[in-house]
Amino acid sequence: SGADGRYRLGVRLFEYGCAVSASWDVVGRSREQMRHIALQTGSSVILSSLQGLEAMVLEMVEATGAFRVVSEKGSRVPLHCTSQGKLLLAYLPSGEQRRLLGALDFTAYTPHTIDRRENLEAELARVRQQGYAVEDGEYRVGLRSVSAPIFSVEGQVRWAIGIVGMFRRVSSEEFQQARELVCRAAERVSYDMGYRGERA
Repeated sequence: SGADGRYRLGVRLFEYGCAVSASWDVVGRSREQMRHIALQTGSSVILSSLQGLEAMVLEMVEATGAFRVVSEKGSRVPLHCTSQGKLLLAYLPSGEQRRLLGALDFTAYTPHTIDRRENLEAELARVRQQGYAVEDGEYRVGLRSVSAPIFSVEGQVRWAIGIVGMFRRVSSEEFQQARELVCRAAERVSYDMGYRGERA
């Protein structure tokens, strides 16, 4: 019913408000970096945090390029097939990560979606090792993204900063440049949040 739909929207907006107020600092500290990256790459830049079994968009700077990936603030994306989702999962404490992996439904959105737990576990180990996560047409055909971790002062990864766009290939020079920009931005914001390299 309409009332039910409004109630659900109200709950989502309330959850978004709570998530943003809890991340007020990081949203403010990320904006300039996000604008800089959007200008440099012509792609959209998003800041996300974990909300239940999804990643929630806390802040977004839209691309200046012809093609725009419009993702509303407060919108949610799956964890297993987006770079921000994989990134946030990869840095969770192992018990929490296992719990979430057991609850995911592994919906295959495209032929490239990781649809098995063991494959995702291998991918998450790779993400931790390299310090960033890549999405290669796994959620939407033709869409590629890269996300890097923002560490809190306690050394926990509570946010992901990512670039989303219609990159031709993840091996392309423009994608590699995007990856470097997003990793550098994540390091700067982590530093602004008081993180000094100690791991949680």
